[in-house]
Amino acid sequence: MKAMAQFEEQGTLLFSENEIPLNENEWQQLENLIEQVEYQHVVGGDAGEGHSVHVCRFYNDVDKPTPLNEKSGEIKAIVMSKKMKAFYKRFTDTEALCLRRCQANLLYKDDYIGLHKDQDSNPDYFATVVFHFGSEYTGGAFVTHGDNGDLSYHPATKAILVNNCFVPHEVTAVQRGERRTLACFLSKEFSDSKNTRQQFRIAK
Repeated sequence: MKAMAQFEEQGTLLFSENEIPLNENEWQQLENLIEQVEYQHVVGGDAGEGHSVHVCRFYNDVDKPTPLNEKSGEIKAIVMSKKMKAFYKRFTDTEALCLRRCQANLLYKDDYIGLHKDQDSNPDYFATVVFHFGSEYTGGAFVTHGDNGDLSYHPATKAILVNNCFVPHEVTAVQRGERRTLACFLSKEFSDSKNTRQQFRIAK
C-alpha cells in the first residue's frame, strides 16, 4: 500500500532513518539548532488541553504563518528543502505545502502532552511531521486514539512520525531520560488563519 493510502486509512506513519532523505550533517544541524534555543514550560495548549512540556516555537500561525525565532530560517531551510517536500508528497500528494507551525518539544521526567487533535488549533493543519532526536528514555509514548483502537509508538533516533491532524493523540509521561522532538505542522493552505484560539498557558 502506498504511503498516501496508508496515511488516509491508518492516520499515522512511521519512517526509519534510511527512508528519510536527510543526511547525517542535516540531522546534526537540526539537533544543534534545537539545543541552542530557549524553552518555555507550557502547561496548557491553545485548544484548552493540559500539558507539561518545554517548547520553543520557530513558526506559528495565530494570524498567519510567522517566524518567531532567529533560528527559524535555518530550521525551515532543512525541513522544507526540495528533497523533504518530495518526501512529504508521499503522504500529502503535493509539494505545495505551507509550514504553518513548527516547534521543538522537550519532555523531562513526568512531562507529558495531553490528549488533543491538531486540527482543534487550526482546521487547516493537514499533517504533523515529528522529527525524533534520541530514544534513550522510558515512557513518553506517542499514543493515537481512533477507530482501530489505541496505538502506541516509541520512534527510534532519527525517525520521523507523521500524524494526520484529525487523529486524537497524546504523549504519555516520561518516566526516565529526556524526549526531544521537532514538530512541523504542514498544510495545503497558505492563507491567513480562519479561527481564533486560546493563549498557551505558561508555568509560573
